[in-house]
Amino acid sequence: MSARDYFDIGIGEILGLMTAIVIVVYVIYRRFRALSSIDFKLNPPDIPRVILVSIKTAEAEYYETQPRWRRAVEALQDIVTFLSPGFVYKMNFSVGRYRIKPHTIDNLTAWAINRGFLEMHTEHDSVSKSFIAYFSHQPAINDWQIAVYLEKLRCDHPTLRNVSWKDIGNNDALIAKMYSGYMGAGGAWEAWKSNESAGAESRKRFQYGEKSKEYRLIRHIRNQLADKST
Repeated sequence: MSARDYFDIGIGEILGLMTAIVIVVYVIYRRFRALSSIDFKLNPPDIPRVILVSIKTAEAEYYETQPRWRRAVEALQDIVTFLSPGFVYKMNFSVGRYRIKPHTIDNLTAWAINRGFLEMHTEHDSVSKSFIAYFSHQPAINDWQIAVYLEKLRCDHPTLRNVSWKDIGNNDALIAKMYSGYMGAGGAWEAWKSNESAGAESRKRFQYGEKSKEYRLIRHIRNQLADKST
């Protein structure tokens, strides 16, 4: 192979790389323009911090204990969200630190708008649903998503709908019950609605002690929040 052949290959690789960079920049620019055109305001329900922190902590710690291959898959889903949020939305991958599924948030949107938790100043129907997956990576929006989902769960429960968030926040067992719903109640929604008892998985993640009757993780978080407020 001559020096000219090496030179030609180098030029081809450079042109290919430059083309790829141009395409990526163009896609990012289009997404930036689309995202910046969305005008909305978040009005999260007033949920005690101990509830939000407990659920977020339990979710984060659970995934940190998963096998490496599982964490790798979750990380790959997060990466794909930035490259193709539309694909992630279509496949309904759980994304973000708290593994929120785009379809779950999409189903909440109209409900949140009707109750004033979300104000859309851009025509709702014109906003691409693919952005929902992208937004699940934003910490501030994460908190809103979790809070609104919990509010809907509370409203859907026959007895908890009559219990204030303050009272739920003062009751570790009810926090665990809400977490059971947040996790999907194992698909057994009628059973979830039939009582105020937390499921086995929720009790496990909150480190419930059968003898002490204490949710150790929630108790630990209460102490941490109390220390920060003093």
